[in-house]
Amino acid sequence: MKKNGLMYLAGGTAGALVGVLILWIVLPAGAVPTSHVHTFETVSIEELQSMLDRGAVTVIDVRNVEPYMASHIPGALQIPVTMIEGEIPYLPKDKPIVTYCSCPAEETSGHAAMVLANGGVTRVAALKGGFDEWVAKGLPTRSGRESTFHP
Repeated sequence: MKKNGLMYLAGGTAGALVGVLILWIVLPAGAVPTSHVHTFETVSIEELQSMLDRGAVTVIDVRNVEPYMASHIPGALQIPVTMIEGEIPYLPKDKPIVTYCSCPAEETSGHAAMVLANGGVTRVAALKGGFDEWVAKGLPTRSGRESTFHP
């Protein structure tokens, strides 16, 4: 149909096909429909410190191996965000999981927390302020491979 010299499709099968095509182009590969997306909780650095002091948390550094090896929160497992979904069956389920990254707004750790939640992990949160905030507060870090996660 032509309107004002422009060609467009509206309604019917053609409109549905165009809509699906637009979604296919706009949504990133592997995107989950919003009805399945969970929001994620955050914990403060103080809350994480308390959980660590009690041994009541599993901490996961979701950055790549190089930044982890350079410096990380003591006791943190290193599982890159790109691999977190495949590790869900092997993660400890007896205590909460806190993810962290270097993003001050929890972009990557929040994504990891949502992946874990969508995979059935019920007690998961992202560290508010991330690793950079941890370091800025002068809290302890370690370097090198402290622990290796083997399923």
